[in-house]
Amino acid sequence: MIGDARFRKNVTIVSQVKPFFRMHFLRLPALVLLVAFAPLGAWAQATSVSGTGATFPAQVYAEWARQYTKDTGVALNYVPSGSSTGVKQIVARAVDFGATDVPLGQAELDKNQLFQFPTLVGGVVPVVNLPGVASGALRLDAQVLAGIFSGDIARWNDKAIAALNPGLALPDTRIARVVRSDGSGTTEVFVQFLKQAAPAASAAIEGQGATAKWPGTTMPAEGSSKLASAVKATPGAIGYVSSDYVLREHLSAASLRNKRGEWVLPSTESFAAASRAGALFKTSLEAAPLLDIDGPGVWPIVTATYVLVPRSPASAERAGRTLNFFYRSFLLGDKAVAGTGFAPLPLLTQARIVSLLTNFRSQDGKPIPVLGQAGGDTFVASSGSSSAGPRP
Repeated sequence: MIGDARFRKNVTIVSQVKPFFRMHFLRLPALVLLVAFAPLGAWAQATSVSGTGATFPAQVYAEWARQYTKDTGVALNYVPSGSSTGVKQIVARAVDFGATDVPLGQAELDKNQLFQFPTLVGGVVPVVNLPGVASGALRLDAQVLAGIFSGDIARWNDKAIAALNPGLALPDTRIARVVRSDGSGTTEVFVQFLKQAAPAASAAIEGQGATAKWPGTTMPAEGSSKLASAVKATPGAIGYVSSDYVLREHLSAASLRNKRGEWVLPSTESFAAASRAGALFKTSLEAAPLLDIDGPGVWPIVTATYVLVPRSPASAERAGRTLNFFYRSFLLGDKAVAGTGFAPLPLLTQARIVSLLTNFRSQDGKPIPVLGQAGGDTFVASSGSSSAGPRP
């Protein structure tokens, strides 16, 4: 833990000052702000930062990277290779950070000496290609959705679908299931939801971590982009993607019935509703489940996405650039995710992470120069996390 008493004091400050970046202008000394936001000179001109993993937040990270490179001159390369690859690559220390939609447990974090923190909250969205049916017009509940992906419901005019959609002209078209062929956190979250919300109807689907074995014939696609393209190109198709792809690719989303019986559309509001109902990171950075949460206006398939970095980095310089990238992005607060299809983390969580990123130390015990210089006066708070990371 890092300064519990000071953290409790800062909680009041954080809760009273909005938007988020105003809190940091008030708390951080002017010198630190100049270092954090100004070009970083020779320190910034060194080698690039590399990351890989989850496709779920890839477009947001790409946008953050463009802004970071523009402001600092440091190139940041993020490869959306899937959550499984992201974990493997950071465990092997082949990249500066890994990204995953499925958080690692404490034992795995300890074993691999990793620190884990959330960055965004978003939804997994069923998308369809039904000519003549507008986005959001098709209604599905967990039972029917599981029946479709199990192969038990094979045509769009099946009576189970028709019962949920009175008055909607459903075509007598075979359902084409488009699924991820690569290791995907999006797949893992989607299958977890089906297993939790409709255990009997999804029994034939075999979840295998970041992959799944789907009954019958499916259309495999590697990565979210290819899955989205396959759905758009195939009349009668259904697939699942992260919420940002719905906006960017102009996909037709299905409405889902949540645990309260409400029909809801995927939106930043319904994702944030799930975050509030699930008390996401309210008292710590430990992962909290957000699937099939009971609450008003909640989208039922919501997850946070996470970044993994070494707890005690071998290279203070490389770690400094990596942590500075996320530090600067979090200082932007809600503006960092505006218009992306994702919801921001709760305000207090953003503040807690910013504090943690300024308290890393290298293997020789020296402070990581997160702000472009070693040491310095920084905003210090408690992590409230069981995912042991930065050392005091």
